[in-house]
Amino acid sequence: MADTNAAAVAVTDNPTRDAADATTTPKRRGYRPGGVSMATKLAAALVVVSFGSLAIATVVGLQTGIDLGRDIYRERLTSNANVAAIDVESSVNSTRALGESLALSPEAATAINSFSSAFSELNNVDGFDVDDASADLFTSYEDIYLSAAGASNVSIEEIISRSNAAVYLQTQYSVGNLDDPGDASERRSVNDARDGSTWSTEHEIYHPGYRRAVEQLGLIDLYLIEPTSARIVYSASKSPDLGTSLQIGPFSGSVLANAVDDVIDDPSSGSVLTDMSMYNAHLGEVVGVLATPVLEGSRLVGVLALMYDGLGFTDLITADGTWEEAGIEESGNVYMIGSDGTTRTDPRGFLEDPATFLDASQASGLLSTSERDVIEASGTTVLTQPAVEATVTAAKEADRDVQERSSMSGPTVISTVAPVAIEGLGWTIVAEAQLDLAETAIDDFRNILTVGIAIFAIVITFFAVAWAGGIMRPVRAISDRLGSRTSTGALEIPDSSPIELHHLAASFEEMSATLDDQQVALALARDERLGVMRSMLPTALADRIASGELDQLDEVARASVVVIVVLGLGELVRPDSTHADRDLLDRLLEELDTLADEHGVDRVKVVGDAYFGACGHDRPYVDHAPRVVAFATAAREAVQEISAVGDADLDTAIGIDTGPVTVGMAGGAGLVYDVWGATVTVAHHLARRSSRGQILLSDDTHAMLPDQIAQGEVELADRHAWTVPEPTTDVRSSTDRVAGS
Repeated sequence: MADTNAAAVAVTDNPTRDAADATTTPKRRGYRPGGVSMATKLAAALVVVSFGSLAIATVVGLQTGIDLGRDIYRERLTSNANVAAIDVESSVNSTRALGESLALSPEAATAINSFSSAFSELNNVDGFDVDDASADLFTSYEDIYLSAAGASNVSIEEIISRSNAAVYLQTQYSVGNLDDPGDASERRSVNDARDGSTWSTEHEIYHPGYRRAVEQLGLIDLYLIEPTSARIVYSASKSPDLGTSLQIGPFSGSVLANAVDDVIDDPSSGSVLTDMSMYNAHLGEVVGVLATPVLEGSRLVGVLALMYDGLGFTDLITADGTWEEAGIEESGNVYMIGSDGTTRTDPRGFLEDPATFLDASQASGLLSTSERDVIEASGTTVLTQPAVEATVTAAKEADRDVQERSSMSGPTVISTVAPVAIEGLGWTIVAEAQLDLAETAIDDFRNILTVGIAIFAIVITFFAVAWAGGIMRPVRAISDRLGSRTSTGALEIPDSSPIELHHLAASFEEMSATLDDQQVALALARDERLGVMRSMLPTALADRIASGELDQLDEVARASVVVIVVLGLGELVRPDSTHADRDLLDRLLEELDTLADEHGVDRVKVVGDAYFGACGHDRPYVDHAPRVVAFATAAREAVQEISAVGDADLDTAIGIDTGPVTVGMAGGAGLVYDVWGATVTVAHHLARRSSRGQILLSDDTHAMLPDQIAQGEVELADRHAWTVPEPTTDVRSSTDRVAGS
């Protein structure tokens, strides 16, 4: 075969002969009739495989995409509910924290006592005509309060106090010398009415701080209430409840009065947080109350109450109506309901188009005419608009599954709930999304996927043809070259298959397999080498050496070094030592290594009868000194126990020092891991100066030990040191147990 090939590829330098050969040599045999080119076969195979894979992927991907799309909008719905619940919880907890902080301040008890004492003086103010002042309040309050939204069912008698002191304060602070008495911020801005009363003197002291607390947290009011008659002796906003008694006054039985009564009845229970309610002193506003006891020791001095704006939660969970910033999609809705099944925040439909929402809700039978009148009069659905029964049931049962339910305006929605985790309120966040809009996104996905697949199929077809032609073009060129009758000779190739491609593939596979085997062998060898190093060195150092960092030394500012001299160890390694002696030696070293590992101590080296260990140089233990002392104590006991059960007379002499050390590998070609420095020298020196069973500590180590570690002082010839006494219990008792086991 070699001779034949040599003849086939023989060349000549004679042009005349080449020309003659060209005219007489038969042309290369053409393709067999009916044959299909390899490029066509490759293109067809690629198209078939691609279309088959594409069909399977399309079916699986379409179904997976639909399921994923539904999971996404369901997860997003759940996330919206959870985020809103967390926001509400945070807001309420912030209010609670503020109230409790203010109540715990000694200033609160002082303020209540001061205001209560000053308030009693206002019942008999010289020159103050209570009847005339009451008449003026009637007129002012009719204009200010009875014209407010939600005041249609409230009479002036329900907000006017009959207390002389209350009328006096309201005359001075609620309507007197104000451009707009209906503006709470203007009423709060007055620090002193300049009436010369003791109450005004105290008010000028305490009011600025309490006013800032109200304004910074967006509260409606802050009250100080004395506990005997539950009288409001201070109010930040100076509404008609200032100076009134919550037990017998016009606001008895209100949400504020009930919260204060609960605190007065049982101050040891702490704060009382109420649900939202209407309150006549702030007509048209939805309020809630946090009442907190103010104590001097165990004695109830009074009550500090914060009144929060219930409608503020609507702005909170909707990001002030910017739904997208709140993470709520165009078709989404998030609102809060109470334990009575009515809303605690306004739903999106009402906020965007109140009339349309109320029409739809009333048409669905969910809203009555009287309820609609209340909502239109107050301008809010809170405390009036009922939620869908299925939603209320899910809220009561804490059923957080995403379900299809009717919305308050009628259309079917997907809905989930998330309870607000504040005990006693019974609030639940409801998150909804319109089902048809949610499914529209899935339909869009299906259509886009179908069009995309069609385009992709066309692209695949053109790509397959171009790829097959490109992949075969070099082979065809080589084939034409080998098959030509030129001066370079001709190499006959079977028409059925390009054998050179098989040879090329086989060679590549052999080369690849060889490289893979070499890579595996190198990896195994490296892992084996690294494992050996890790068994001998700290893990971090072994990894560093494996990465090629052989000459780096680390300076550690503070570590603890222990040197344990095993007395009697030489008897175990004498030339005539027995097998039992060697076993005892192995057990001794194994026990010390185990104890070192348990206490976070690294064995550095064993030199003769000395065992060197360190802590804090490799792993960042802050308590490296106590760890080393604990290890030394355990090592002393372990050696004594081993000595008791064996024939050798073993004991320890131990030295410990704390200070800077240098850590790394040294030794040139014969690398050795070691720890250097004066700290090692001092520890070794102390060990050699230590008596049998004694642990000597340097002053530096002693300074880092807790007081509970028993220590005694000792004076050496050249230094002051400390000792760790042996335990008072008999070591032999534990030794007997070891021998028995």
